[in-house]
Amino acid sequence: MASETSPISNISCRADSAALEGLQAAKEAADRAEKRLRAAIDALPEGIVFLDEEGRYILWNQRYAEIYAKSADLLEPGVRLADTLRIGVQRGDYPEAAGREEEWLTHRLSLLNNPGMRHEQLLSNGRWIMIEERKTDDGGTIGLRVDITDLKEREESFRLLFEGNPVPLVVYDPRTETIRAANAAAAEHFGYPIGEMEGLAAHALFAEDEWEEAQALLATNCSEKDRFWRQRARDGSQLESVLFTRQSVLAGERATIVSIFDVTERRRVEARMAYMARHDEMTGLANRAHCRERLHGLLAPENSPESVTIALVDLDHFKAVNDTYGHLVGDALLAEAAYRMQALIPKRALLCRIGGDEFAIIFRKASGDQVDLVAKSIAVSLGTPFFIGDHSLHIGATIGIACAPRDSSDPETLLRYADLALYACKASHRGSHRWFQPAMDVAAQERSRLENDFRDAVHKGDLEVHYQPLINLENGEVEGYEALLRWNHPSHGAVSPEVFIPLAEEMGLIDTVGQYVLQTACREARDWPPNVNLSVNVSPLQFRSGNLLNTVLQALSASGLAPERLELEITEAVLMDKGPRSSSIIRSLRALGVGLSMDDFGTGYSSLRYLLSYPFTKIKIDKSFILSLQEEDNSRAVIRAVIGLSKSLGLTVTAEGIEHEAVRDYLREEGCTQGQGYLFGKARPAAELGLFDAGRNAA
Repeated sequence: MASETSPISNISCRADSAALEGLQAAKEAADRAEKRLRAAIDALPEGIVFLDEEGRYILWNQRYAEIYAKSADLLEPGVRLADTLRIGVQRGDYPEAAGREEEWLTHRLSLLNNPGMRHEQLLSNGRWIMIEERKTDDGGTIGLRVDITDLKEREESFRLLFEGNPVPLVVYDPRTETIRAANAAAAEHFGYPIGEMEGLAAHALFAEDEWEEAQALLATNCSEKDRFWRQRARDGSQLESVLFTRQSVLAGERATIVSIFDVTERRRVEARMAYMARHDEMTGLANRAHCRERLHGLLAPENSPESVTIALVDLDHFKAVNDTYGHLVGDALLAEAAYRMQALIPKRALLCRIGGDEFAIIFRKASGDQVDLVAKSIAVSLGTPFFIGDHSLHIGATIGIACAPRDSSDPETLLRYADLALYACKASHRGSHRWFQPAMDVAAQERSRLENDFRDAVHKGDLEVHYQPLINLENGEVEGYEALLRWNHPSHGAVSPEVFIPLAEEMGLIDTVGQYVLQTACREARDWPPNVNLSVNVSPLQFRSGNLLNTVLQALSASGLAPERLELEITEAVLMDKGPRSSSIIRSLRALGVGLSMDDFGTGYSSLRYLLSYPFTKIKIDKSFILSLQEEDNSRAVIRAVIGLSKSLGLTVTAEGIEHEAVRDYLREEGCTQGQGYLFGKARPAAELGLFDAGRNAA
C-alpha cells in the first residue's frame, strides 16, 4: 500500500520554498542596491571610503583608488586602514612622516578615531589631499578625499605675490571691517609693525571724513586711478593714495584685496615716464617720437604757415668706433657729439636723437643761409677729434636737408625727403650737406621699382650665369672661366652687376643669389674638359652669414665637380673682418681642395700680411691698373711688383681688363701667367662658349 504525504508536510515544503525565494530576492535586491551605490560613488569627483567600526575597509570608489594609487594593491575589504597607513609610511608614500613615523601615525589615527576636523595630507607624488571624515550611526566611518593641489598652488602663488609684492597690499574683511592681512610694503607705507596691521580697524587708515565713502569702496571692485584718498599713517601724518580694490574669496571667506599707490610717488614716476617717452636717456635730447610730434605740430593745417626746415645728421664712421672700442666709448662719443651740436643750433631749433647715430634738427623760420651755416659748423665740429678716455677718435657728419613748404608741408614726406638728401650726400660726398631736390625722389622711386623687379627676377629664376675665359698668356689656351651673373631687365635691358649686386646685398638676397650662381656654374662646368677650371666670385656678406661652406659643399656634391676645379674669388673686405668665422671658412675651403683668389688686388690695403696669413692660390690684378698701363708709369710699377711678389710666393697671377694685344704682350713679357678681358672674349652662356676655339683665336 503506497504511503501518502500528509497535508502538514505539503504546507511546510511550500513555506520553505517561499522563504528561499524571498531570501534570493532580498539578496538580488541587496546586490542591485550595492551596484547602484558603487556606481553612484564612482561617479563622484571626490574620493569616498567607507570603514566599519573597527576601521576596516568596506567600500571605496575609483577616485579614492586613483588618489592612493601607490597603496592600491593594499585595498581589500576587511583590511584595516591603520595597516595600509603603516605600510605606506614604510614605503615613503607620506613625506611628512619622514623621521617622525610613529608620531605621524599616532596623530593620523587620532584624527581617524575622533573625526570631524578637516585636515590636509601630502603624498609622495606631490599632490595635496584634503581629508574630511564623519562617524556613521553604526560606529563606522565615511571619509571624503579631495585633491586640493591646484588650490594649494594658487594659495602659495598668492602668498608669494602678496608678501613679496613691492606694492602695498592689504586684505580687508568687510564683515568685521578690519584688516585681515598686510604685506611688508603696506606696513612700511603706513608706518606700522607688520604684526599690528592684522586685526586693525580699517577706519584707522582713513581720514575721518573719508571713511563713510571708503566703506562703500572697500565692498566693491574699483580701479579709479584719478580718485585720490586721504589716509592716515600710524604717526597721524596724512597720506594721499590711489586705491584699487578687487573682491575675492580667501580661505572660503569673502574678502577685498586692496592695492595702495602713493600719489606723490606715482606723480613723480609718471612725470619721469612722460619725459623718457619723449627724450633720449643717454643724451637728454628729444627722441624720435618727440621729433615727429613737434614736426606734426608745426605743420598742422590749423597753424599759420611758416618756414620749417628738417636736417638729418648721420655720424660717419661711428660704427667702426663702436665695434673697435666698445659701447661705453661709443655712448660717451654720442653724448659728446650731441653736446657739440647743441651748442651750434639756434635757440628756436630743436635737436633730436632719432636713432643709434642719427640726429635731427628742426628749424623754425630759419633762412637757407642760416641752415647752411649751422650744417657746415656741425660738419667741421664733428670732424674735429674727440678725446674719450685715452682714445683720440675721428668721425664726421653727413647732413640731408628738406624745407617746408617749399619741398612739402606733409611731415612724413618732409622727413623722407631729408632722408633722400642724406642718402645722396653719403653716396657723393660724406662730411658735407645737401638739400633735397625733386630728382632725388624720382631716383628713389626708380630704385624701389628696380628692387621689386630684381626680387621678382630672383624668385622667377630670370638671372643668368655667363662665363668669361681665363687665358694662359704663354700658349693662348683657355685655362678656365669666371662665372658672371647677368640680369636682362624686361624694359631696361642689361643691368650692370655693379648695380644689382650691391642691391642684392642691401636687400638680403645675396645668399640666395650666391647659391644659385654656385650651383648653376658647378653643374655646367662638370661637362667641361677636365683641364678647364671654374672661378666664382663670393660676396663678403656670404662669409658673414656663415652659410658659405655649406653652399659650396652642396654645389660640389650635387654637380659632381671636383673641388680642385673650383676657385673662389674673394676681396680684402672679407679678410678685414676680425672675427674667427671668415678665417675658419677660408681654411676649410682650402682643405677641401678649392682654390682661393684675392680679387681686385691693389685697390684696397693690399696687405702682405693677408697673403702670408691665408692659403691663397692666385692674385688678380685689378683692371684699373691694366687699363691705365700705357698712360701711367705708376701702374706699370705696381703690376711689375705684384707679378714679382706672386712668383716669390708661388701664386698664379691674373691680369683683368686686357683689351689690346700690346697690353697682353707687355704682361706676358713681365711674367704674368694668366689674362682676362674683352681681347679674349666677353662673358657668354655656357652653350655658346666654344671653349678651345675661343682660346686659340684669342692667342
